[in-house]
Amino acid sequence: MTPIWHDGPLDALVWDGQSPVAWSVAETGPYAAGRQGDARAIRRGLASALIRKLADDSVDVRLTRSPAGAPIVSAPGGWHLSLSSRGARALIGVARAPIAVDREVIDDHAPLWDMLTPTEADALRRLPALARPQAWLRRWTIKEAHAKLIGEPRRIRPEAIETIVTDPIHATATFEGTSRCWSRSTTDAIETIAQWSQPWPES
Repeated sequence: MTPIWHDGPLDALVWDGQSPVAWSVAETGPYAAGRQGDARAIRRGLASALIRKLADDSVDVRLTRSPAGAPIVSAPGGWHLSLSSRGARALIGVARAPIAVDREVIDDHAPLWDMLTPTEADALRRLPALARPQAWLRRWTIKEAHAKLIGEPRRIRPEAIETIVTDPIHATATFEGTSRCWSRSTTDAIETIAQWSQPWPES
């Protein structure tokens, strides 16, 4: 199911009742009222506002964290949440199925080749030199989102995740399951959403 990207105020969000939503929002302004200086509280407030918008404006939203630090929607039931923050903006993913998001600010740093698989490195080397930093960064957001989807990103080596970039939007990532990924480039960042297409079988 194709996700909905949203950049404006929540009042302007049009949701079809099913698609995952990724909201890119500044960590300032009315949604941060009373929470200035507390980035974690601001993100919790933003996430709660999005969940209320999708679930029901009257619901009581309660968020907790997994032992690995991933955000969990403890109420209302049946919702999944992911957060990423870079460059004074947060990317908040909410869906009825497991979801993970990553946001990275665009720069011109050289690719970190040791974080790629041999196949990924070969694909990157075939690109013009000027295109490589952004192409590498996109693959990094895909790897990060996939690792978050697994639930324990810190234990996973980036080079263990194999990414296949299909086009400027679509990709897959494989390690302990396969995810479908959607990416977009904004004026200052690359943002990616991941959801399972084939999760790893539970033991």
